[in-house]
Amino acid sequence: MLMQRSATLLLMSILPWCIATSALAAEPAQRLQRATGLWKVTPTTSPFSWEICVDQERDRLIDDDLWSDFEQECTIASQGRDGDSYVFQSSCPGAKLAGHFKGDLAKAYTLSSDTTMELNGKTEVQHLELEGVFQGACPAGLAPGAKKMRGGMVMKTLYTHR
Repeated sequence: MLMQRSATLLLMSILPWCIATSALAAEPAQRLQRATGLWKVTPTTSPFSWEICVDQERDRLIDDDLWSDFEQECTIASQGRDGDSYVFQSSCPGAKLAGHFKGDLAKAYTLSSDTTMELNGKTEVQHLELEGVFQGACPAGLAPGAKKMRGGMVMKTLYTHR
């Protein structure tokens, strides 16, 4: 009886850790979630930066700033983590998307991607690199999920269906 109780206690203490570890290992790229607050996102190859008011529970970094509808349209073929770096390969409609994230989702990050597609019989690769920096609390009037583009135009919340 004592041995059975010890085995049960051991299993009860190990099982939650195993479940949490497997859930973390299976966490897909689209679940990269920034800290709640205002983030400034700047593409390194474009002058068009924006600010986004993030609600961490509903944030989807890849979906919101890289490939709209990524979760619904794309399938992750491979992914891996190494410290504060994360890489993934995915298949999307008419394209392959490879991404690399590095940084801290509470302070600053760099997200780069290569989208490979066939265009007019040729293979084209579009490279994009974004730098995100946490700015603090969201300003009054900017709803969670809303983007304020450089120049002042505000795009409505991206979180409508989340």
